[in-house]
Amino acid sequence: MKQKNTLSKVISMLTICTLLFYIIYNLLTGTVNAAYSSNRYTYDGNNLDTNAYPGFKERIDSLKQSHPNWTFTIMETGLDWNQVITAETAGHWGSPLNLIQGKSGAWICATCGDHPYDNGSWKHASEMAIRYYMDPRNWLTDNSNLFQFLQLDYIETTNDQIYNALSNTFLHNIDYATEINEACKETNVNPYYVVARVIQEQGTGGGSTWKMESDGVTYYNLFNIGASGNSYDEIIANALATAKSRGWTSIKASIKGGVDTLNAYINAGQNTQYLNKFDVEPYGGTYSRQYMQNIEAPKNEASRMYSCMVDAGLLNQSLNFIIPVFKNMPGTVSQSPDGVGEIYPKNIRVKEGHSDVMLRDEPSTNGKEVARIADSSVILLSVERLSNGWHKVVLTDGTWGYLKFDTSYLEEIDDITNCYEQKTINADNVSMYAGPGSEQTVITTLSFGQSITRIDNTGRYTFGGTTWDRILLADGRQGFVEKKYISDQDSSQLFTIRADGGLFLRSSASTSEDNKIRLLSDGTKVTRIGSYTVNGKEETVDGYYWDYIITPDGAKGYVARNYLRDSNGNLPEAFTTKVEVEIKEENKEILVTPNADIDDIKEKAGSELYMERADGSYLENKVSKTGDKVWINDVQYTVVKMGDCSGDGVINSADLLKIQKYLLKVIDMDENSVYYVASDTTIDNSINSADLLKIQKYLLGVGEININ
Repeated sequence: MKQKNTLSKVISMLTICTLLFYIIYNLLTGTVNAAYSSNRYTYDGNNLDTNAYPGFKERIDSLKQSHPNWTFTIMETGLDWNQVITAETAGHWGSPLNLIQGKSGAWICATCGDHPYDNGSWKHASEMAIRYYMDPRNWLTDNSNLFQFLQLDYIETTNDQIYNALSNTFLHNIDYATEINEACKETNVNPYYVVARVIQEQGTGGGSTWKMESDGVTYYNLFNIGASGNSYDEIIANALATAKSRGWTSIKASIKGGVDTLNAYINAGQNTQYLNKFDVEPYGGTYSRQYMQNIEAPKNEASRMYSCMVDAGLLNQSLNFIIPVFKNMPGTVSQSPDGVGEIYPKNIRVKEGHSDVMLRDEPSTNGKEVARIADSSVILLSVERLSNGWHKVVLTDGTWGYLKFDTSYLEEIDDITNCYEQKTINADNVSMYAGPGSEQTVITTLSFGQSITRIDNTGRYTFGGTTWDRILLADGRQGFVEKKYISDQDSSQLFTIRADGGLFLRSSASTSEDNKIRLLSDGTKVTRIGSYTVNGKEETVDGYYWDYIITPDGAKGYVARNYLRDSNGNLPEAFTTKVEVEIKEENKEILVTPNADIDDIKEKAGSELYMERADGSYLENKVSKTGDKVWINDVQYTVVKMGDCSGDGVINSADLLKIQKYLLKVIDMDENSVYYVASDTTIDNSINSADLLKIQKYLLGVGEININ
């Protein structure tokens, strides 16, 4: 998309709401940090929500007990775990955010397979691998793994200590050690982090980019800055171009330039090795600012940094570790792909002339029998192929077990499909499993509005009161979801991106450089699930109307409406919201939706009205507020505009602020007041986080506030 120059950067309503909540919370806890968008606070042993973030407290408590001098900062990213994984998995066939080397099986993206990336030896990491490496709980251990979360401020150290840390490397020189230490001290960067980064990028002997010749001039790029590409020659060319443009004609210049670059990441809130790799600090945008593609880099660099700090005797210092947490994280820690082969449904069967094949409870001949396969007429659904040759199999009655795949009596067959129906997912955070049944391995998580293709609707996998349908995703992955989460596709909200050079999916409704999630190519099919609104009405930002969409792989965000076309080549029409008015005789209240005004109340009442403001002034305009008085046939009623709990007539951050204060017990609200009723947007006779979410979605234009 061609972006317009603008001095103003409009932040989405969700960001405003989130920041307001963080400000209130931090004012109460005394930990306001204006540098970041994430909510960060020091863990004291009691201030971590174990329901929202399961599995963290016990691990951190154990570390604190072993290291009393260490502190831990909880970083509430505010990001949904499944959306994070969806974003980090993107880039099939193009430029994946996460690459892996020397792995096979479940470590590798099933869509890209053996397609080579970078210098040809790298593969696109699978979603399972990304979940494993990104789940902080896997690394909250008392060893080097933890140090990928170390806050990267300068640690007082000597030039000789840095010299020792450079032992057995191509930089083992006291002058280089001094340059690193001085540059780090000047920019407040941990020098051992810098050492680890250089060795990660160049190896101990020096790679091809640390020293390059061009037109008789020697250039240095110790940190591989700008060294991207999908071939050896392209990587070298880009690394050289960066070194030339920045004048790195000496090791000193390259060290200084590299440290300055690392410091820019730190100043943007990406101040750990984990955050260098995974850009989940919302300040300045998400996902797009990631230092490297190597998914194992944080773990590997942490190991080297840890060893250097151990040798320097620095582990007893007061170190701080920043632990990111996400919304909707699973209760169980993300599984390692080690030992796991393929994970997706595939049909097999017993060959003709064979029968009575045993299904066991574990992948071993020592396993107990769980079922017998009578003959080739029985459908066998292989959901996992282990690296040792065993298959995990599910039968139509839900029974599952293992059998050794022996080609003498077993064979693969074409996938069984009976339909090819275009459908959509009707709820958020819907798990797609490798096989029918919630005890099977989760392949991915699907989102509301996401397009799918159903390829088995026979109901053959119905057990325990649940029917499981087999589906196909746009990227080729298959799996099973519960039938109740599948709905007919609303073709009126299906659109195609039409933009030369592609269109950016954005985290907020504006053309800001900081809100890019990723580039969507021209021709991408998307589903519109909302639009950017203010008080229920669409408004332009930076000259565009903005639609909230979901891509076929489940990524959500905003795009400019001008670049969407329906099947007839037309622009999307504006979203409209339903106007509702309900007159409640029992308590003399008139409930209205946020976009209702006085005329709507008059129409519902069927008579002329006399109205006045809550403060007693006469009501002359057409905007109603919570607390306004209405006389219908000389009977007084009070207006309740749902969501308008502040009583200013509009739904905005002030309403979120009031509910947040109430939930934090900063203020009280009379349960009999109209403001309490207006706050109860879910109409369940209580005020809770669901009401907060309802208003947030309304402000984003992705949800409505209704009465019925």
